[in-house]
Amino acid sequence: MNNQETTTKELIRDTAIELFKKYGYEKVTIQQICKACQITKRTFYYHFSSKGALLTGLNDYLGMHAENLLSTVVTQNNNIETLWTLMRVYCENSQSYGFHLIKQLYIQSLEDSSTHFPNDMYLYPIAVQLIKNAQSQKEIQNTSKPEDIAFSLYHGLRSVSITWAFENGSYDLVSEFKRVFITTLNYQHSL
Repeated sequence: MNNQETTTKELIRDTAIELFKKYGYEKVTIQQICKACQITKRTFYYHFSSKGALLTGLNDYLGMHAENLLSTVVTQNNNIETLWTLMRVYCENSQSYGFHLIKQLYIQSLEDSSTHFPNDMYLYPIAVQLIKNAQSQKEIQNTSKPEDIAFSLYHGLRSVSITWAFENGSYDLVSEFKRVFITTLNYQHSL
C-alpha cells in the first residue's frame, strides 16, 4: 500500500471514528463518512468492505498508537512503568473514542472467532517481554509465568473495558484498570 492509500485509509478511519463518537455507530452511514471525507463510495469500498470493517483491527490501531510511545518510554528505569504507560495510553485512547464505539467494537469482536485473545493482540508480545524483564530485575513479586501474568492483565483490561462500555462510561477506565494492573502484578510501588 502506498502513502496516498495509507493516508486515505487513515482519513476514512479517523473521520468515521469522530462521526461514531459524535452520533453513535448505528446512526452513521457510509454516505455520511464519504461526504465528511470528500470521497466517493468507490474509494470507501476500496479501503473497507463495510462500515463494520472500519472497526476490524481497531484494537491493533489502538495498540499501534500506544506503541508509538515506546521510543519515549524506553528511557524509563522500570519495566513495569513502561508496561503501565503502554496500557494506560491504550485505556486513554479507548476513553477518548467513547463508550459507544468501544461497545460496538466489543460486540463485533465477540462475533469474530478468527482472533485468539490475547495472543493476537498487537502489544501482547511486548507485554510478555516487559514482564519477563521485570521478574528478572525483581521489580514485581508475582512469580507466575510471564505469559500467564500478561494473559491475566489482558483479560482484566477487557473485563474492565466491557463493563465501562456497557455502563455507558460511568467510571474512569484508567483508574479502574490501574487497580487490576497493580493487583495482578503484585506491584509494590506507586505508578
